[in-house]
Amino acid sequence: MDKIICTAYGNSKENKGIAIIEKEVSYLPQEGKCNFCIEKDDVLYVPVAEKENVIKEYRLHEGKYVLSGSYPVSHFYSHGVFYDGLLILASFSDGVDAIYDIEKHCETDVYIHSRRSSQESGRSHYVGVTPDDKYVYAVDNGLQQIYLYSVEDKRFKLISLREFSHENIRLMPYSSYSGCAYLNTEKTNRIYALKYEDGRFHIRSIEKMEASENCFSGGNGISENGERLCVSLRGDDYLNYYRINKDGTLDLLSRIRCKVMPRDVLFKKNKVYVTCTNSDVIEVYDTKNDLLNKINEISIVQPVTFAAA
Repeated sequence: MDKIICTAYGNSKENKGIAIIEKEVSYLPQEGKCNFCIEKDDVLYVPVAEKENVIKEYRLHEGKYVLSGSYPVSHFYSHGVFYDGLLILASFSDGVDAIYDIEKHCETDVYIHSRRSSQESGRSHYVGVTPDDKYVYAVDNGLQQIYLYSVEDKRFKLISLREFSHENIRLMPYSSYSGCAYLNTEKTNRIYALKYEDGRFHIRSIEKMEASENCFSGGNGISENGERLCVSLRGDDYLNYYRINKDGTLDLLSRIRCKVMPRDVLFKKNKVYVTCTNSDVIEVYDTKNDLLNKINEISIVQPVTFAAA
């Protein structure tokens, strides 16, 4: 099978950290908490909260990842994206975004999320790059804001803020097919199709997902060709599988029950992978005939998130 990299909370020192799934499962054990990792040019970057916050770098050598360095950083980071030779990072726990210089192994800037006259804590949950490569954006799950930055001299410059009502906005992947980013919400279980134009995101359409009162939207992934979207619903434990239309709207193709606590979604070569944290498995679905058909389970103790693309 294709190589899949996933973070895992595990239940022992041996399976806590990074799970690497190929023909078999191997681990890069971590002493502290790890929620996210990302790979570029055969280097795997792993933020970990140990005695201090660090980013560990592993280099792929003869088919195995070997630790090449561990570098202190100011916050515990839970998502990231590469941009112009830099790593843009988001801290959910601390409500900040950061720029990490991968050559010098250090942060060059940190931007604290805040709102006037608000005691709420910022929770930066997702970062992405606009399709014109001019800006990076961050989704704040606590303050209900989308931050849009330019990056100048390895520092953030805030360009705009977009406010949402208290819906717990969550993840916001972009489809090159429709030219829209798809923002899911936890409290209202909506999917906003946000059209990007000239440094602004505009609402193109809103999809309301069927869900019970105690259910909330979790994972949110887009296929490699940008034409399909899969969103997980925790509590009800369902997967919603959509066609993305050229105008940005969505058509529901399949709604299927999965195992407990679906947390993250990954498309890879006509398959959909789903981490089901409380069932200790990664589920694998094929997408023939535009339906989700389960074809495999991979045993991982408390799988969390897939390596960011």
